[in-house]
Amino acid sequence: MPYEVTAERIRIMAAAARVQLADESAARIAHAVTPTVARFAKENLSIPFETEPSTFTVVQRQDIGK
Repeated sequence: MPYEVTAERIRIMAAAARVQLADESAARIAHAVTPTVARFAKENLSIPFETEPSTFTVVQRQDIGK
């Protein structure tokens, strides 16, 4: 995992999500998230998901019906 998030990487992810993002906004976002990404990379942390996201929705709907 890279220790620095680039503005280009943010622009690519935003485009994939169909979100228009100004160049200065992408740079600002990259600057804001880089310290957190660096800490996760340094500690080699992972955040496990107990359920896959769509399964989570199904489980939540079942709980509402009870």
